[in-house]
Amino acid sequence: MAANAELGVSTRIRLAQLAEQVLGSTDAVTGTAGPMGRWVTDDGTRTIDGVTAAEDGMGQVEVELHLVALWPPEPFERLDQDLRRRMRRSASLAGIGDRLGALQISFDDVRALEGCVT
Repeated sequence: MAANAELGVSTRIRLAQLAEQVLGSTDAVTGTAGPMGRWVTDDGTRTIDGVTAAEDGMGQVEVELHLVALWPPEPFERLDQDLRRRMRRSASLAGIGDRLGALQISFDDVRALEGCVT
């Protein structure tokens, strides 16, 4: 965590950035954006779509992921479990796993992949 503090990045922002990385490496989902993009975190230079992160006053950071699943989707339960596992692992590897509090995941929309006929 010291390296993050030296860079001026709060744990809240670092966890939001980790969530963005996890989402970016998951083919089946994307963060909400555009008209649905009311769930964002501003990291000081840009916004992170589909991610909110809030410190709870007791040192824990609660993270919410608001997602668009891509059709044809994987089962939502499997996606949810995979995202939770990967988020907790990423936070742990970054040395801030003990600060990750509640992790909420919402599938707010489903969109067809380009070229996919539904």
